[in-house]
Amino acid sequence: MAEEIDDNDFYRENFSADSDWEVFNAQLAEILQKWEVAVDKGRPLQPEELYQCKWQVKTETLDLLRNSIAIDHYEARLTGKLGEALDSSAEKTHCHHDLMCSLNSFGPPIRNGSELHTLARIYGLRRFVVLHPVNAANYMKSTSEFNFFLSSAAVVAAEVSSVVPIFVQLYDPKWNFYTGVSLAPTLRTNFRLIGLEQAPEDCQYLMGLLTLFHDKVPAAYTQAARVSVRTTYALNTVRIRMPLYVPFDHGLSSEDIVVDGDVERLDVQSFYALPHGYTPESRTECYLAYTWPELSEHVAFDSAQRTEFVPSKAPLGQIYLSVEASSYLSCCLRDYLTVANINRSLESYVGRNFSGTSSGAEQTNPFDKITEHKLTTSKRDRNYEAPTKANITSRLPGPMTVSELKELLAYLFPEMYPEMALYPYAKQATKDKFDPMRIKSAAPDSIVSRLSCLLATCHAHLGNLEGMAQLWAAFTRQLRFLWDNSLTVPGIT
Repeated sequence: MAEEIDDNDFYRENFSADSDWEVFNAQLAEILQKWEVAVDKGRPLQPEELYQCKWQVKTETLDLLRNSIAIDHYEARLTGKLGEALDSSAEKTHCHHDLMCSLNSFGPPIRNGSELHTLARIYGLRRFVVLHPVNAANYMKSTSEFNFFLSSAAVVAAEVSSVVPIFVQLYDPKWNFYTGVSLAPTLRTNFRLIGLEQAPEDCQYLMGLLTLFHDKVPAAYTQAARVSVRTTYALNTVRIRMPLYVPFDHGLSSEDIVVDGDVERLDVQSFYALPHGYTPESRTECYLAYTWPELSEHVAFDSAQRTEFVPSKAPLGQIYLSVEASSYLSCCLRDYLTVANINRSLESYVGRNFSGTSSGAEQTNPFDKITEHKLTTSKRDRNYEAPTKANITSRLPGPMTVSELKELLAYLFPEMYPEMALYPYAKQATKDKFDPMRIKSAAPDSIVSRLSCLLATCHAHLGNLEGMAQLWAAFTRQLRFLWDNSLTVPGIT
């Protein structure tokens, strides 16, 4: 009788199971088919159209080898009539037409890469797919990873008959290193890059690039090459520097808000103490671009010794302006959205005794000072002298000095500080008519409107939250002084 053999002691390799590479290919093919990458319809591109049109980006994520891979589909949304169709006699796709078209080779100088993808700028493509890790820190840096995704891109592109080029991002994302493939019925284009620490001296000029180009083409090809050249000159950056002007102070010397020179005074009736002008980061960049389109290599000469590409001989010259301006007021209003979420109390900024009425150790009821009867039959004349014993601005921690704080109070209470006041309240002969559209708005040139302007200015330029708290504590002290002395609060209509 034959001896029985236990099969549990043997290792069996299941070659019929799908590998990770095959699973990834199947998932990638499903995504590309959903995006209809086999459809190739469109019209010829207009000059610099890729830099002006809107782009549609679709993203899918696949989990593979303990890493997440993002598949991005970029497509330019071309507007206008279709016009004449592209010539398909050579069995070319839109990708190959865009590669050979020089109308979108040069675009306006762009400061950052967020406005237009690098592949669209380099190759002039209207549509492409990019594979890259979701986490930028886990970028591809080994040969096995390169071969895995590049082989997948080539196999899947042929399987789904993709007319859209597929790229794989390698190495650190800041290098913008992409390699990929593009297929057509009779053509195949491989996009390959070589990274060099320093450009060879011959490749820094056109003659060296033409020599390198002729080394890549067959010797039997005798037709002259056609080149397009653009030289770009960056002019000095012009910074938009408008001074901050506030009616209560004309001596602020902060580099961020004041420029050298005289500052013209403004009428308080037409402009209040709100922050205005532009932030110091605002600037205007100017670029001069000179272009020589579609030149034969026999008439184009550029080397280290002599060059034909001088601005005075350029057939086409353009100037580009890039303006980035952020106003003080818009930044102030945006920052106010975060002020509403502050949970700290006023005591945490300026101390417990911010009212200046007691030391905090007394056990008296603070409401007694409010309800205590001190009113007399006749009101005092408003032409009073400045107080000397109120200590309204003393012992208030904050970023502003006592003199600066008094200038703010002189703007709010001009009659209390006649030697410092520059803008008294305007006397209104008749009462303003009721405006239902301004139910929640303060009256023009009132103490409420001036206080709002000063709080905005303090938040923007005089200490942020600490400066606002310091001003509010001084304002409440001043109101307490007016109450205790039976004086009228100015600026109230």
